Amino acid sequence: LCCAYGTRVPQEAQYDLAFKWARHPVLVRLMKALRVALIVCLAASLQAQPLDVPPSAAQLREWMGDECVRAGKRVGFDYPGALERAIRGEPAGLAQLLRYTLSGDVDGEAGEAHAAILFGLLQRWGDRGFAHVLRAQRLSVRKAIIEDIPMPPGSWRRFPRTYALAPR
Repeated sequence: LCCAYGTRVPQEAQYDLAFKWARHPVLVRLMKALRVALIVCLAASLQAQPLDVPPSAAQLREWMGDECVRAGKRVGFDYPGALERAIRGEPAGLAQLLRYTLSGDVDGEAGEAHAAILFGLLQRWGDRGFAHVLRAQRLSVRKAIIEDIPMPPGSWRRFPRTYALAPR
């Protein structure tokens, strides 16, 4: 290392200078803050559920539980049958579940389970397929679906076609 006058700085002086700057109070505080931020980000990334992993068919059936079945029976709707058709990829089954959202009997535990199932189906079907079926529904159904599905923050980037169908 050369100083401003062109002379070489001894090795010991270089270490002393580096150590002095490394112990500067502003740098010490900055490094502590960066360390804490890194630990928080790492912990958050470990806890986050990835949006890319759709639920299995068994998980969707488990989420349905007795609540959705009973709520469907009260309005004459075969919830398990519609869910099975949607899991198999039949647009008619998904359309029935989408329209069921407006039945008025989707609240409480059944409503929460139904909303989670719809988000799971959105993940399984993908944005293009889900949006294609949703586009064919009435405006009131589309509005209810977009309002009821529990979308994690930023998921509009992953499902742009579905979000585009939301009434404004």
